[in-house]
Amino acid sequence: MMEQSGGLMRRLEMLVALDTHRSFNRAARSLGISQPALTRALQTLENEVGARLFERGKTDCTPTEFGAIMLARGRRILSEMAEARREIALLQGLEIGEFRIGAAAFVTQLWLGAAIGQLSAAHPRLKIRSAEHLWYHLADALMAAEIDVAVGEASELSGNPEIVVSRLPRRLGAVICRAGHPLAGKGTVEIADMADFPLAGPRLPRRLAAHLPVQSALGGMTTDGLSFQPSILCETLVGIADLVENSAALGLVPRVSLGQLRQRSGVVALSFEAPWLCTEQALMWRRDRLAHPALKAFREAARRCEAGVMGKPALSAVA
Repeated sequence: MMEQSGGLMRRLEMLVALDTHRSFNRAARSLGISQPALTRALQTLENEVGARLFERGKTDCTPTEFGAIMLARGRRILSEMAEARREIALLQGLEIGEFRIGAAAFVTQLWLGAAIGQLSAAHPRLKIRSAEHLWYHLADALMAAEIDVAVGEASELSGNPEIVVSRLPRRLGAVICRAGHPLAGKGTVEIADMADFPLAGPRLPRRLAAHLPVQSALGGMTTDGLSFQPSILCETLVGIADLVENSAALGLVPRVSLGQLRQRSGVVALSFEAPWLCTEQALMWRRDRLAHPALKAFREAARRCEAGVMGKPALSAVA
């Protein structure tokens, strides 16, 4: 029975590979098997379910209606099996398996590396994988079980029962421009003053969009109305500084980064402060998944390193 089950799982993996590549040749290469072996496996599965699952063309293949049903169920079975293997590995101990972290851009650029370093020093045999995600994709990555923990903007997840949100302190943001910019020498800058200039930075959540003039030179709301898109999308601090230094654009950055940016003589901070211009970041993980043994240690390291790098001013510290 176990052998039959293992064979079925393998055929489901082949079915998913066919759907992904839509080519017997490419799917076979991705699986490390021959094309005839893949064809035989598909025929076996079709005989088992009693229906044709893929239409074969000369160069490609597409799933039939029956294939679409089998793919939906098959992906679910494979996902559940992967989750079962993960939970077994977790119960075997902290030093077994891997710990996957997804983080927003500014987090990875400012302090995530230090937190991962501390976690690795404490558990040198633990395999750690980190990846940068757009902040508005973090929840999807968590729910798809692509990562064990996410670090980034959490305001959009308020009240989400499926995700645990452990908030980090709020940190102030700043607006930068090039030296010699029309706003650089202005005593106090208002939002209305900035509305005539393009803004460089990442996509902003609705809580910030509420304070910005939409359809101005700064940018506008996305078509789904869920976030504010600056006129110049940029996810890196260095990229934002380069853009600002060579144009009339304004840049949105964490205030803590001003110390580094002041080393660039061509970049200055505007005289603009607003309590709403702040981070709402958190550590996040799925409520329904068995927590990775490394999660507690990572959370502690993350809070230490975030505080060490971001420091003051913190608008508030949220547990």
